[in-house]
Amino acid sequence: MRKGNRLREAIAGAVLAAGFSVWIPVAEAADRVQPVPLGGTLKAQSGDRQFGVYVPTRFGGELTVSTTSGKVEALTGPDGKPRSNGGEVGNDQQGWFTFKVTDAKEGYAVDSKFIQVGESIRKPWNFYYWPTKGDSIHEPWAGGNARVDTMAPAGDDQMVATPGGYIAPGQDIVLPGPNGILETQPASGDTSTWFPNLYDDLTWRGPEGQLFQTPSPLLKYDQIFNMSARNWEAANSQNRDISRWPGHCLGGAIASISMNEPNPAPGSGLTRDELKALWAELGENHYNHRIGDHAKDIPAGPPRPGPDECDPFVPRFHAMLETHIRGEKKALLANLRAFPPRGTVNEVWNHGVGKYVSTFEAVPGKGERTVRVKTELTATSGSCLNGNDDKPRVNTYEYRIVYGLDGKVDETNPYTADWISVGGEAIFAPLNVLQVLESSWQGHNPQVNEANVRAVDLANGGGLGGRFAGVAPTFRPVGSYEAGRAPMFAGRNDGSMESPNAPRRGGIFRGIFGR
Repeated sequence: MRKGNRLREAIAGAVLAAGFSVWIPVAEAADRVQPVPLGGTLKAQSGDRQFGVYVPTRFGGELTVSTTSGKVEALTGPDGKPRSNGGEVGNDQQGWFTFKVTDAKEGYAVDSKFIQVGESIRKPWNFYYWPTKGDSIHEPWAGGNARVDTMAPAGDDQMVATPGGYIAPGQDIVLPGPNGILETQPASGDTSTWFPNLYDDLTWRGPEGQLFQTPSPLLKYDQIFNMSARNWEAANSQNRDISRWPGHCLGGAIASISMNEPNPAPGSGLTRDELKALWAELGENHYNHRIGDHAKDIPAGPPRPGPDECDPFVPRFHAMLETHIRGEKKALLANLRAFPPRGTVNEVWNHGVGKYVSTFEAVPGKGERTVRVKTELTATSGSCLNGNDDKPRVNTYEYRIVYGLDGKVDETNPYTADWISVGGEAIFAPLNVLQVLESSWQGHNPQVNEANVRAVDLANGGGLGGRFAGVAPTFRPVGSYEAGRAPMFAGRNDGSMESPNAPRRGGIFRGIFGR
């Protein structure tokens, strides 16, 4: 290469790095470096020519440039080193990437595409959220007669509607008492629903009288270790309103990003779901998790094009993804809020987030460092039970952000950002995205401890000593196992079911964990 050509390319690179496109003062038009919008198209080109495309992020991604005619040659990074077209650009390579198009016909177009994929080394695993809502008799959601037909409860069940009175669709009529087991059968006109929970019995009798086998994580745990965890959970953790969503998604999500996917020792008699339930219980106490970097207190929105309350939070949100999932290859914890189509703002759905895919596009007239980003976020499912729904939750977000010259999202002026929309399995902006630094595994239930749970988990330190290598025990139902054991009644003088020692859902972490 002639010395003059090297000098002109050096000058062109310096000018492009400053964000300008100019004519280099030489005779050949081919020496002009023409900017191509990131994620866009430059049309009506002619002759052999040099082009440049600006990559704003220091966290890398895959850059592809193409032409409708001719050949793409000499793709070169800001560091002066050649790049493979369609390949990874590398870290700390924010700046101009230049290339040549040769042997093209008149009127050709040049395109660029930039995609950034972030994925944690440990892939979060799916789980079930184990609701605290007990089984119940209720008015059918559809086709009911709007009347309470069940006249009286059985056992320690509690009547929560007036017999014979008017009742709205779906409203509860009979709830379990402190033992957590629904013992009443619904009268004709009412129905009952089973909600798989931690304090289930071995079977449940449906509204038509049929028996169903159920997961029974705490009942089995009790019989393995001679404990009373099921009794405690039933007496202290039942939620009494119509809401079906409160449960153990926080504990499940944190376990999913911290632990190997559980594998029960065969001699324990536990299923994989039941073992995951024990880890979810141990992780549910948010006071036992230390949070580092975070984006929190994000308004629900939903975000929309133009100014709205979600806009100033999006730079922090995307910076969390790039810094931790892409940069450190570690999964994050996030409260992604409710599912469509009927979710409400107050619903809390915690997930492990282990992957995202972001597609970048330049914003016309806003300079090379302002980009529109379409992000697909892959999170754990909290509804995976018995192999059903064993697929991730996928949310989509679209927003405009600005990068600094250092290749990091510019968080100094968040009002230049625009959170444009949400989609996929999202109807609101997430409440938070959190870096979990460390955890101590002790949930609200004092009868469940880490040592016991690890002992039956072959994937997380258990199975040693051969204690659970033999034949699984024959488990007894609640009525048989707990006969003669003192019941753990919870309650206050006002007759409510809430224990004075019941798990707290608020406190100083309310803005982080949404409880």
